[in-house]
Amino acid sequence: MQPGDTGPVQSRVSALPAEAETLVARIEGLLAQAEPLLAQGEHGEEAAYALRETERRYLPDTLKAYLDVPPARRDTTAREMLVEQLRLLERATAQRLANLAESAQTALSANGAFLTERFGALESLPEAPAPSGEHAVATTLVRNVLARIESQAGPDPQALLDRAATALGNAFPALAQVRRGGMLGRGPVESFALNVPRAGDVLQYALARGGYNNIVASVTRFVRNVKLRTEVCEIADWTQGLIEDLGTYVERERSARDALNRLFRENA
Repeated sequence: MQPGDTGPVQSRVSALPAEAETLVARIEGLLAQAEPLLAQGEHGEEAAYALRETERRYLPDTLKAYLDVPPARRDTTAREMLVEQLRLLERATAQRLANLAESAQTALSANGAFLTERFGALESLPEAPAPSGEHAVATTLVRNVLARIESQAGPDPQALLDRAATALGNAFPALAQVRRGGMLGRGPVESFALNVPRAGDVLQYALARGGYNNIVASVTRFVRNVKLRTEVCEIADWTQGLIEDLGTYVERERSARDALNRLFRENA
């Protein structure tokens, strides 16, 4: 399943055993630490090659091998094999990262000596102005947009689903997926999903029609298009999570911030 796909909302879906998911998260964290080191220049050493291949091939292939086993056959033996393989990948990744970091630390020390010689000692320079709080600005913008959508929708859950799908779908067409009912998909919105990219994964924030005119909110985590877990949550918790994660994305992507600013002005 791709991040943009939607399906039946479940209370809790985990394709991987809990211990395996924890190991995947730790490996992803190590790979995220390696990214700036690998981006500094060409690395021919084994450590850099192994880190790139772990991200590109070793980790995805390990997860795929387990997920290719039919669910009914994912017994204790299969789970133990997956966990053992992920532990091996974690330890190997940590070792390669340490080797790469040692080389980078040497370069960092040399660069520090150069900067001190060029500009003088740190204590001799005045304090820099405080940062402008870019993250706070971005999250406030997201919060205001969501609050306006909720206010315009009123108490009707279907109106909230329709307005969220229309507004956020138009603002972020590459991240959103809308499913409508009725003839030729021209009826009311049945479900809406917004896939928010993060450093090492994608969080899919989804709203779907439930029974008795209710709205079901859920968050699904994907790592390299592999669905790991779906959590059903309260609308308030869903909204707060979206504020933080979409705020971080908007802070990072200038085009996304421009789109959100346009949406806020158009719905004034």
